[in-house]
Amino acid sequence: MTTGRASGLSSVQGYYWHAVLLGNRSLARRLQPRAFLDRRALGGVVRGMFRVALEWLDPDPRNHAEIRQFAERVTRYTYATYGVPADEVSQLILCEMGEVPDDGGPSAYAGIAELAVVMTAVRDLELKPGHLDRLISGAEEFVRRLGISLPAYRPGLFTRLRFELTEGNWYGYSARRRWSAERMGAFVDWLRDDSTV
Repeated sequence: MTTGRASGLSSVQGYYWHAVLLGNRSLARRLQPRAFLDRRALGGVVRGMFRVALEWLDPDPRNHAEIRQFAERVTRYTYATYGVPADEVSQLILCEMGEVPDDGGPSAYAGIAELAVVMTAVRDLELKPGHLDRLISGAEEFVRRLGISLPAYRPGLFTRLRFELTEGNWYGYSARRRWSAERMGAFVDWLRDDSTV
C-alpha cells in the first residue's frame, strides 16, 4: 500500500525537466531526444514552472529592491554560461506580476531567464522531489490550458527505477528514512498499474 506520493507527471517534457532539476544529466540526456521533438511544449513547461515558482516565492511586487536582489542571485548562477543580465530577470518577473507593461517584444533571454528563476527557487525553497513533481505537474496543466498538446508519457521500468534512485540520492543520508517512508509501495503500485495496461 502506498503511504506517500505518486508522481503526477504525465509528459516526456515534464519528466525531462524533472531529471534536469534533480541534476541527473544522464537521465536528462536519455529523455532529451523525445522531449525536444516538440520544442513548443518543452518551452511551455518551462514557462509554466516559472509561473508556479513565482507563486511559491510570493515576492512583493512593490518591493523592486527585493526583486532586484533575487534577480542578481539568479544571474550569479547563469551569467558566466548564458550572459543573462539581472535587469532582464527582474523585468521578466515584474512583467509576470503585472507591475510593468510588457513591451510585447520577445526577449532573447526569456526562456533561459525563466529556467534560471526556477532553478534558483528550487535552491532557495529547498524543494524536495515531491515538490518538484507538483511544480512540474502544475506547469503541465498550465501548458494544456494554453491549448498546447502534451501527449501522455509513461516511463519504462528502468527509467522509473533510475528516477527512484536519483530521488533517494537527492535526500542525502540523514533523510533517507523519511524518503523511504514517503515512497514505500509507490514503485510497487506503479509496476502493478503498468501490468494492467
